[in-house]
Amino acid sequence: MDPQPHRRLTALLNCQSYFSFGLGTSSPTRLVRRAKERGYSYLAITDYLNVTAGVELFSAAKKAKVRALIGATVPILVEQETYDLVLLARSRAGYANLNRILTHAHEREDRNVPLPVVLSDTTDLAILTGGRNGLISKMMISRQLRVLENVLEKLKGGFHKWLFVQIYHDNYQWDSRRSRIIRRFAISQKLPVVCTPQIKYADPSNYHLYDALMCSRLGITVDQANRNRPQNDQNAIDTADSYFTRLPFPEAIENTNQLAEACYFDLLPDRLAPPKAHVPTGITPQRHLEQRCIKELLHQYAGEKLKLARTKLLEELLTIQALDLAEFFLVAAEVTDYCRQRSILAAGRGSAASSICCYLLGITQTDPVQHNLLFERFLHTGKSTMPDVDIDISSSRRDEVLAWVEERFGQTTEAMVCNKITYRLPLAIQDLGRSLGIPPKLRNMLTTSLGRDFRGLRPPQVAAAENIFEEVLGSSPANAALVDLLSNMEPKHPRHLAPHSGGVVLSKEPLFYYSPLERSSSGIKIIQLDKDDAEALGLIKLDLLGLRMLSALEHAREEIFRTEGIWLDLGNLPDESPVWDLISSGNTLGLFQVESPSQQHTSKTMRARTLQDLAHQIALIRPGPIQSGSVHPYLRRRCGLEKVTYLHPSLEPILKKTYGVLLFQEDVLRICVHFVGMDWVDADRFRKKVSGWADLENIESERKRFLEGAQRTVGATEEDALAVFDAVKSFQGYGFAESHAWAFAIHAYASSWLRVNYPHEFLAAILTEEPGMWSQSTKRQEARNWGVRFAKLNINKSSVHYRCELIDGIKYIRPPLSAIKSVSTELARSIVIERLLGGHFESVESFYSRIALPINELQALAKAGVFDHLCPRREALYTLISLSNAVQAGTSSFLTSLPPFPPLKQLGGSQEFVWDYQSYGFSTKDMHPLDLIRDQLRELACIPLLSVKNQALNSSVRTAGLVISRQKPGTAKGFAFFVIEDGPVRCQLVINPQIWELSRASLRDASVLVVEGTIVDAASQLTIKLDRVFALSPPIPNRIYP
Repeated sequence: MDPQPHRRLTALLNCQSYFSFGLGTSSPTRLVRRAKERGYSYLAITDYLNVTAGVELFSAAKKAKVRALIGATVPILVEQETYDLVLLARSRAGYANLNRILTHAHEREDRNVPLPVVLSDTTDLAILTGGRNGLISKMMISRQLRVLENVLEKLKGGFHKWLFVQIYHDNYQWDSRRSRIIRRFAISQKLPVVCTPQIKYADPSNYHLYDALMCSRLGITVDQANRNRPQNDQNAIDTADSYFTRLPFPEAIENTNQLAEACYFDLLPDRLAPPKAHVPTGITPQRHLEQRCIKELLHQYAGEKLKLARTKLLEELLTIQALDLAEFFLVAAEVTDYCRQRSILAAGRGSAASSICCYLLGITQTDPVQHNLLFERFLHTGKSTMPDVDIDISSSRRDEVLAWVEERFGQTTEAMVCNKITYRLPLAIQDLGRSLGIPPKLRNMLTTSLGRDFRGLRPPQVAAAENIFEEVLGSSPANAALVDLLSNMEPKHPRHLAPHSGGVVLSKEPLFYYSPLERSSSGIKIIQLDKDDAEALGLIKLDLLGLRMLSALEHAREEIFRTEGIWLDLGNLPDESPVWDLISSGNTLGLFQVESPSQQHTSKTMRARTLQDLAHQIALIRPGPIQSGSVHPYLRRRCGLEKVTYLHPSLEPILKKTYGVLLFQEDVLRICVHFVGMDWVDADRFRKKVSGWADLENIESERKRFLEGAQRTVGATEEDALAVFDAVKSFQGYGFAESHAWAFAIHAYASSWLRVNYPHEFLAAILTEEPGMWSQSTKRQEARNWGVRFAKLNINKSSVHYRCELIDGIKYIRPPLSAIKSVSTELARSIVIERLLGGHFESVESFYSRIALPINELQALAKAGVFDHLCPRREALYTLISLSNAVQAGTSSFLTSLPPFPPLKQLGGSQEFVWDYQSYGFSTKDMHPLDLIRDQLRELACIPLLSVKNQALNSSVRTAGLVISRQKPGTAKGFAFFVIEDGPVRCQLVINPQIWELSRASLRDASVLVVEGTIVDAASQLTIKLDRVFALSPPIPNRIYP
């Protein structure tokens, strides 16, 4: 019969989203929409051991006018057995209590919670006895009724009226009988019953995906039976009528509806919650902030600048006070204060660099008064989102800073935000292919074959890679099944959580008020919220990001001190013409942010002579300016090849310094405020929309408002307003804040200054820390252009890092032992320590007796040439192998005598070069892999790249090179850009979409390419537009190239 209106089920209390990682397949948003379609008023997401879905759930529910409830499925340990029970939060305090319990589970190796821990504090929690894997079902099957009754008594004592017996019906055999038995048992125990279907996905079409993910989680294939696999597609959201037909118990439905109403609260706060700073006794945080800033203000500024700076500071302080963020600024200053005290390079960037408070506190290095940077991009009184403070820290010392942060702020009030690692095709192929029984070799072949075109696609976009699937899997049933499963995944289906690259949240309250805490596989403490979710819940995030270039600058500074006795102030380097000459030359390999092929080309056109020029150059080669067509007009106008014009006269004050084109995020903000008449809140929202626009509807809804605002505010014609709107609209994708570009320009200049003045020390630093995009072998070849010499590996002189060394008064770079492929950093360190303790190794035998190593590592050392100063390589190898057959490494024996050496042919220079390359990826010799196949290249009439540089523009050439860079940016309309290398000469290849499709396999897999094409640039950067390409076998057998 039809249910009566007052008995209609209005709540789903046990839904698992795809944040249950294999135990659900639908997003919170999709579940909410489906629940709305089915007529439900309440929906609870109870994911397995996490609340990651919470923010999305409450946001989606608010839009759909559905009431969201939050809980979790928790494995509770009873009598050495775990049972999946459902906990529902009844208030924000209950939510915090739930997170405390989940945190306890994640601290345990078995990821469960003993029953006494759950009962220790049940404040504002409701508990359901669970579904098929719950307490009652499992104990009834195992006939533990007496134990079950005792456990329920304990739960009643802890939860009182908030203990509910869950009944469910998935249309399995015996489910009707089971539900009646459980209901009768609940009545006998005087416990209320709730009608709680177990929802795993939004609609039945997700069943096969759920089954496949479950099989992957269980480590089985879909051909194998397992009791935990689903038997049908009945875990989708069905109608209330259907559930009443299966579970015709009016009191259960009434209890469910009442429980849902009792558990409703709004999870999302309306303001930010700053962390607690160290503030002197008897003074407020705001006053302490003011005192620090004013003291430094008087030190930094004088005269007219002081007046401007004081005005800007007072405006900022009022905004900070209105938002109650004084402690946040003081906490950020504590971090940079700590770094300065310990000589750790650290600098704020992002929109924070536009704040004079941040500058005066020492958080950033860029003077926002001098450069007229926009504070409102960072913070304004209407801002409800967290301020963006990113602090770059020397990556080699970041762990030291994070350890101090944890100690300073406490175990429960500091953690990293998480990243939701979402499926792309390669990961999805591996997980789903495993469940389909596709062999590992085929799965790996398929993921490799995706190449640059398809490996970044999300699973539902699999149709675009149809040819690749057919190429590898053919017309097998597995192909069709895999493609079907991938197509049914949602675009942002998460696979797991991982630590964010640098986002640290700090809180006055214990963090489980917001989220459970857990440790990542690498031991990092994280919350189950990403940066956006943390912000939505009121937490403020500091990004403490490891920056390799800062580590390189630190390393170079120490090398200079060791070799020259000079300690550099890297934040106060002199302005020198040779440094700008280097940047303007385009020979910028190794320099921060300006070493890519595009930046090298731009450097030569731009010819930067100031930090502002450099900041503009860094910002120019970004998706936003590229998409909006700003790059070429900017460069032409800067070089005087095109007249500077503005789309409307009122834009001149905004865009004058960027020659009338959009370059920074602040440009969009200023246009919205001064041209359209928006307030800063709306302008900031609009700026965020610009980068996220995906369909015409969103664009059109904003277009009308934009045009009307421009006509009203500055009297723009509809035509002019439309032109400005189109320019702003096209500024999509990632664009820099101006303050961010300035912060990076300072590092770029420092790297250039070091390269000009201390090239050996700088190269040793970037080889050690490996910032940027180029391989070690390419940097080694570039050293030939710099005039930097390399010394050979040496067991008595090589260290753990690259070092600058004086030999006969001439500087060399000595590669470290850790550069050898089979030698770990720890092993290299142990060798150096033994050398410091026991002195130099006098012979190969001496080394063998003092260091206990397996034979493969000993052979790697010998083959790399570390014993060359003691004996030839083949002799060293023979000695080590002979010793390993006679005595254990790390021990000495007076009775051991080696047989006489057989005749051993000495290595020639080319063979030594090959052994070097195979051992550590490059050689200290001034050779290149192509030197080994020069005759073959001559046979093919390939001109060396050095000669190509001297050919006339638009000449047709055939040449060859080692592939050292492959790029196919999404903004390039199908074009790809490769870089090939021949010794110290590099050449960019421009590959059109037709050639890419024709030669995809060669371009994807080849190490050495022979190319035919037209020289389109030889002045700023050698560039060939490709007409034809084919691959050659690599000259060195091991695949060691980029």
